[in-house]
Amino acid sequence: MAEARLVRTDLPPKQRKPIKDAVELLYKRHVTKGSEKKTKNTRRGDFAKALKTSLDESFGPHWHVLVGEKLGFACKKRNQSMAVFRVEESMVVIWMSPGIEEPDLIDSTADDATKKPATEGTEADQPEEKKAGEPALTIKVLEPEKPEEGSKTAEVIAALRSELASAGANADTQALALQLRKRLTADFGTIWHVTTGHDFVLEAAENRRNHVLLSTNKMRIVCFQHEQFKGGTKVDWGKLLSTLPYFLLAFFCFSYMTLNSMCNEENPDPSQKLRQSIRTRFCSGDWEGNLQYVGGGALACFFLSRRAKRAASSSAAEEVFGKAKTA
Repeated sequence: MAEARLVRTDLPPKQRKPIKDAVELLYKRHVTKGSEKKTKNTRRGDFAKALKTSLDESFGPHWHVLVGEKLGFACKKRNQSMAVFRVEESMVVIWMSPGIEEPDLIDSTADDATKKPATEGTEADQPEEKKAGEPALTIKVLEPEKPEEGSKTAEVIAALRSELASAGANADTQALALQLRKRLTADFGTIWHVTTGHDFVLEAAENRRNHVLLSTNKMRIVCFQHEQFKGGTKVDWGKLLSTLPYFLLAFFCFSYMTLNSMCNEENPDPSQKLRQSIRTRFCSGDWEGNLQYVGGGALACFFLSRRAKRAASSSAAEEVFGKAKTA
């Protein structure tokens, strides 16, 4: 079985193993043991689509899945949603878009190439100016096939042409992804996701916009805008219940120390009205026995929350792995 090695992540710990298991299972099914009649990139595409479906159904939309080798990417992620795996020679990247991004400040001393205006034209095949010692750069627009003249997508393509011309034909994939994202963010606002490379597939969220696919000589470039705004604030009952035992334990300790000091006081000062009121209300009867119930409840809640946490983790693992098995 193709082993997935987790290279980098900020996923919640309870999601890491089930997602890793799903990556291994689906990669084996669609890439390692996929139809030999399909190219490797086509099999990677099947894998990316199946993994995205599993993630969307298990953890909610809208996930992005990037699979390939010799690639670069510059993407903005939502907290606790990103992971990078290595499976055989392939890199597998998953992430979700955030809802908002503060645009970077544009340095007034930036190179002219960064601030260079977009060039005219969006023809499907247009050679760019050749730099000394470099092969001629040919840019081909693959998607959209016929961008509408004057549209935002046409402006994006023009900006990409301008930036690619300044980068040259031999640009590093990762450096180029960062450069293109910086230019697109400066010109068109947030939130941009950019991928560059030779052999890769990208299964992106459906509600993206200004999606552009280019090829330059042997490199392909995919860029699009996407945000994911979530609904109203939801109460995380799991976290709330997990903190309850500690709250009860702290309440028990504080109450015991306070009442022990006040209820056993031999000569109380009658001028201290608050202390007198507490003594009258709480020190009558078996106050120590009553507090023991609070302590016992704290211990019971502690053990119950631990068991519930283990059960939830096991359930999450079964859910994502189960969806991967049926994908």
